[in-house]
Amino acid sequence: MLDWLANRWNDFIDFMWQLVLSVFDMLKDFFIWVLEQLMDLVILALDGLDALVSGLDIASYFSIIPPETAYMLSQIGISQALGIIVTALTIRFILQLIPFVRLGS
Repeated sequence: MLDWLANRWNDFIDFMWQLVLSVFDMLKDFFIWVLEQLMDLVILALDGLDALVSGLDIASYFSIIPPETAYMLSQIGISQALGIIVTALTIRFILQLIPFVRLGS
């Protein structure tokens, strides 16, 4: 008689443990689903931003610069300076993404 009760009790404990694991899996799946929906919203926003900026043609602004000014800018090395600045800013932003590297910035 007691063996039957002990077996039922162990079956109940196993059932409860499986229920706890199932609830944990459901919560994990819900969190992943919410994260996926947020990423879909970000992709939608970036697509909208792309459509907003697609009409902006930066090359047309460079063609407006007079030839004398373009020559002087090329002689003082403005293209190399802008390249260095953009590279430095890119490296700084990438380093900001790494934890514990935010020393002094």
